[in-house]
Amino acid sequence: MCALAGPAPAGICGLGTYSYAGVESRVATGGVSAAIASVAPPAVRGGHVAGWVGVGGQAEGPDGVDAWLQVGLNALPDDTTNRVYYEVTLPGRQPVYRELRGGVPTGERHRFAVAEVPNRLGWWRAWVDGSPVSPAFFMPGSHGRWTAQVLGESWAGNASSGRCNGYGYSFGQVMLAGGKKRLWRPASKLDLFQDANYRLFRLSRSGFLAAAVDTLASRAAAVATPAAP
Repeated sequence: MCALAGPAPAGICGLGTYSYAGVESRVATGGVSAAIASVAPPAVRGGHVAGWVGVGGQAEGPDGVDAWLQVGLNALPDDTTNRVYYEVTLPGRQPVYRELRGGVPTGERHRFAVAEVPNRLGWWRAWVDGSPVSPAFFMPGSHGRWTAQVLGESWAGNASSGRCNGYGYSFGQVMLAGGKKRLWRPASKLDLFQDANYRLFRLSRSGFLAAAVDTLASRAAAVATPAAP
C-alpha cells in the first residue's frame, strides 16, 4: 500500500456519528476489490460496524444527491459473528440494505468487489467470491468520475452510549480496475481515512488492518506497521 496521504479530520464516538479507518482512491476507477476478514469478534455497543469496498458516496450523484454501492461484512449489537451484505443508494432514494448471509466467523475471508458492468457505462454490480450478488444498478454520471473506498466503518447508532464500537477487519490484495479494458491492478495513489479511536495498520504493499484502538490496536501493532500520519 503506497502513497497514503494524511488522516481525515478526527471523529468521535457520539450519538449517531460515523468513524472510518481505510483508504480512498485519488482517481476514478472502474471497480474495486479486496479480500476481507474479521480478525476478532465484533463489539457493537450501538449502531453497527462494517468492513467494505464500494464506489460513490455522499453528494456523488446527479445534482449533488447521495449515490453509492458497497459490499462487505458487517455486525450489529449482540452479534458475535459477521454478516455478508450489500447496500445501494440510488440517486434521490433512501439506502437499501440487503443481507446475503449471516454467521460469518472470525477469520473467514471472502473477496468482495464492486465493478462497472462491461459495455454498460454507469451500471454497477456487487460481487462476492467471483459471483454477482446484486442486480446491475444505473448510477447517472458515475462513469469515469467515481472513486473507490476500502473502509472499516463504525456507526454509533441513535441510542449510543457514546463508547466506541470495537472491530478489526483485514483487507488483503486491494485492487482497482482501470483503463479501457478494466484491468485489475494493485491499488496505489490512495488517501487515508483514520478517524479518532480507529487506526489503520499496514500489513503488506496491498493490504492493511483497520481496527478500533481500544480493542485491537495493541494486538495489531505487534504484527503490523501503523500508516504514516
